[in-house]
Amino acid sequence: MNVKNQIIDRLSSFPTIPVIVNRLLRVLNNQETATAEICKIIKYDPALTANVLKAANSAFLGFSKPVESLDEASFRLGTKWIYQIAVSSLIYSNIKRPAPGYEQTADDIWRHSIAVALGAETLSRGQYSKEAATVFTAGLLHDIGKIALEEFVGEAFDEIQHHVDNNSMTFEESEIEVLGVDHAEIGAMIADRWHFPPAIVESIRWHHNPDAAPEKLPAIDMVHIADALCLMEGIGIGRDGLHYRPSEEAIKRLNMDGSTLEMVISEVLTSLEEIDAMLDMAESAHASAKEVR
Repeated sequence: MNVKNQIIDRLSSFPTIPVIVNRLLRVLNNQETATAEICKIIKYDPALTANVLKAANSAFLGFSKPVESLDEASFRLGTKWIYQIAVSSLIYSNIKRPAPGYEQTADDIWRHSIAVALGAETLSRGQYSKEAATVFTAGLLHDIGKIALEEFVGEAFDEIQHHVDNNSMTFEESEIEVLGVDHAEIGAMIADRWHFPPAIVESIRWHHNPDAAPEKLPAIDMVHIADALCLMEGIGIGRDGLHYRPSEEAIKRLNMDGSTLEMVISEVLTSLEEIDAMLDMAESAHASAKEVR
């Protein structure tokens, strides 16, 4: 069995994502009933409910009167925050793992994933606002393949790096040369196993090379640009994150300019502070889930 087949075979034991994530994603498509439906789904998960209420009562928001119900929390936070808190908490246990093969700690992986999710969501405003939930989720999961692939990368790192240094290859190109697959393709396979919509699967698959995607979806371009901007800013950078720039063609397809990209990264940095304060980088959700379950 070659290395690629070994990697794919190993995916059968990779953890599954909670089905509630896909349920939340589906209801976000209905803007009129989204908040009520989200609360209806969340209320059956005690740990998740506790985390949303904790976020709504965060000192960061500056409210003096605490909220005691999901309905109050949804009014205070709004649909976007409810969704982002819920999905981030649910995906947390699958994302926040170290990837030593890429020289990334669990915090590196998580912070970068959150930053890309926020950046992609920011890029979606306006013309692509209906895709906000999709690109946020795709951003959270765009590097999930690293967690599945990191052991193989670690074992073959010297050979991978040799191709990078001597053959003018990117890290992803060298992954393919040595392992027969890169983390983007593996990540797409995982997302497909989790039954995510095609736009999320394709955004993960092509997040480093949107120009090669068979179909040029705006979601792919938004996740790609957000990822490149965060790597350029040094957010969660690892062995593979030294040479990225957003595709000029992707920028053109979204009709963006330099000032827009500067605004995006500025908002991401500010939003990360909000996420730290409101989610405590999802540590509370993880702890609550252990206590309740």
